[in-house]
Amino acid sequence: MTARKTLPKTLQKQLRSALESERDELVGQVSDLEAEADVSRGRDGGFDDDPADSGSANLERDRAQSLSGHARRMLVQVEAALDRLDEGTYGVCENCGSPIERERLEALPYATLCMDCKRGEERRR
Repeated sequence: MTARKTLPKTLQKQLRSALESERDELVGQVSDLEAEADVSRGRDGGFDDDPADSGSANLERDRAQSLSGHARRMLVQVEAALDRLDEGTYGVCENCGSPIERERLEALPYATLCMDCKRGEERRR
């Protein structure tokens, strides 16, 4: 089953646009957060630094690195969804092969599982 059989072309275009916007936003976030982590790295560790200032800089750097890692993982998911659109497999559940619900794709355009399979995955956790 391909996306062309499950999703109208207008919806595919709308979702592609949403995914591309999300990708652009995430690329910017990753860049900003990595720059923030680099700035924080330069502010800690000096002999004359106040321990509280050094601790704050470490906390800022760790936060920026954590957020950057999250943004990178989201970026991978968004790019994979764009690849699925190009391949014609977008909108098909990777687990059962059923179409992913339109509402789910509109809310989470990089979704890979239909609601039934996602619920089953959540129950197993």
